Amino acid sequence: MKFELVRARVEALPRDLPDAPAILTPIRLDTGQAVVPAEGRTAPGFGRQRGRPAAVLVLLFPDSEDEARVLLTVRVPHLATHAGEVSFPGGSAEERDADPIETALREAAEEVGLDPAECGLRTASVLETFALTVSGFSIHPVVALAEHEPAVDPNPDEVARVIAPPVEAFLPDAPVELEERVIRERLIRYGVYPVEGERVWGATARMLGQLGAALATPLPEEERPTAERDAAAEPGPAIVRTAAPTDRPAIDRFLAALAPELARDLPPATELLLAELRGRVVGLASWAPWDRPRTAADPRGFERLALPDGECPAELTLLAVAPELRGRGIGRELADAAARAAGRSGCSRLLAWTLADAAGHPSSRAARRFFRSNGFVDLAVDRTLQARGEDRLLLTRALP
Repeated sequence: MKFELVRARVEALPRDLPDAPAILTPIRLDTGQAVVPAEGRTAPGFGRQRGRPAAVLVLLFPDSEDEARVLLTVRVPHLATHAGEVSFPGGSAEERDADPIETALREAAEEVGLDPAECGLRTASVLETFALTVSGFSIHPVVALAEHEPAVDPNPDEVARVIAPPVEAFLPDAPVELEERVIRERLIRYGVYPVEGERVWGATARMLGQLGAALATPLPEEERPTAERDAAAEPGPAIVRTAAPTDRPAIDRFLAALAPELARDLPPATELLLAELRGRVVGLASWAPWDRPRTAADPRGFERLALPDGECPAELTLLAVAPELRGRGIGRELADAAARAAGRSGCSRLLAWTLADAAGHPSSRAARRFFRSNGFVDLAVDRTLQARGEDRLLLTRALP
């Protein structure tokens, strides 16, 4: 997601922000209830809130490709609270702090050596205040924009490393995985964002989820930046073609912004297809035979699925479209191209899987809606080999 677009949307955040995805809220499995916040307290400059006052810095900045990224820290494992977790720079308010902005900037300087002047930082907005039940904090997220990537010097007593994932990792259709953990002798289930080898959960995930929901909300036409208006007004369909070896750098840039784990390990593919707009990769798809040799990283699943003798099904192993261009038919063009290619190879049907209907995350609902409206019908539900802790739904599309 381009920084110009993120900047415009952050500067226009409404007073009433969208909710973070419900899947990110920790749930007690014994009662099914959401974990409730701590009791309220007050502090100078912070007003009335629940829990001890604290603030974090949600710092957004452009990378070398002008893609927006967010600064996060991985806490060292020996801290008394939230050890080893991913968090924003931030911490408790002090008496001298006039407001959450002072707290967030002071803590960021202490934790990662942030110099606001060096990176051209300016505060832009705030998110909803989040209460932490376990540690009793009431966190005020301060959203700030930097002109370029900040120089950081992590404090080894608090920060194990600094990461800067793209904001696409937290948009409403970004991958969310489910985890369970015993906290205070209670089994809790919560959603997790997998980024850069880390697991982002709890209040940090909910803040990022709310930020992603706000960034995904379109601006009124007159407030939209030029790049977004140009993309929306782009005439005609994208160009879909088979990827060539020379396309790999552009494909890697697309995947690094959309899903870094795919850039490191693309799914099996007999043929990789790409969609282009104005020479930019905006979508990818791939297919491979269903009965191909499998590895542990590429399980078949659906072991009880019986297909008619003599069938040669293919599998849609990848389908991805740039978030800002979804809904324009690019995914349909890619799926159609994969279906045609598989049909030419003698395959009789194209299989695809996503999470089953019980999975309520927006990305899961969108995937099921896409497949069912583009020629796929439900075939089977796999409750043995799950994905993200959820049953998998296998869909099929007949090929000419």
